[in-house]
Amino acid sequence: MREMNKSKVRQFLNRWLPYWCVLPLASILLVNAVAYFGTQIFTKGRPHVDLTTDFDRAVPLIPGFIWIYLLAFAFWGANYILAAQRGKMTYYRFVATDLSVHLCCLLIFLILPTTNVRPEILGNSLSERALRWLYATDGGSMPTNLLPSIHCYVSWLCYRGIKGSTHIPVWYQRFSLVFAILVVISTQVLKQHYIVDAIAALALVEFFWWFYRKGERVLPLRRFFEALDKKYGRSDPA
Repeated sequence: MREMNKSKVRQFLNRWLPYWCVLPLASILLVNAVAYFGTQIFTKGRPHVDLTTDFDRAVPLIPGFIWIYLLAFAFWGANYILAAQRGKMTYYRFVATDLSVHLCCLLIFLILPTTNVRPEILGNSLSERALRWLYATDGGSMPTNLLPSIHCYVSWLCYRGIKGSTHIPVWYQRFSLVFAILVVISTQVLKQHYIVDAIAALALVEFFWWFYRKGERVLPLRRFFEALDKKYGRSDPA
């Protein structure tokens, strides 16, 4: 019985989380941590630019969008795994796009530290308490690393990564588009980001997704990860 259960687990993992996507996913998590948290070490105490526009000031605060903002994390996890269903070449295009945008974020965070002025949360509804908690845990009175918005870019890439897949239901692809747009909106109406942050994020995703449309541009990254897999005793005939 135990061996049968182990076999079912292996079949499940091979189906939804093939071993060849584990190292790329781990590298994305590592680069994200360095880009977002690591850069704050070097920009602490430096002047931060506030890119607030009149448009941003006109956007209302809507605390109820906090739940979209938080659910984005589960959305990312699901779609980063689902993107592997499109096969290696498309998945490495996905990974290459992600890592390239993350590196751009890292450079911009270092060169142009940004911040904004968060509104005071006066109410005590569940959404308002959750938003107050988010503010407290995400920079407090001086948020940073706003341009480009990682929340926006990762959500949009999650849609890009599964769009057009024959292995993922069309309804879920449409849901991913709608949810990605809602996440972008949430960053605005929660005052986590401003419009320039969202535009920059989506533009970077679109540029690198277009840039890596040619398979030969993805091959060095694919060969790198396949060499690591081979080194650690894992090989794949595909």
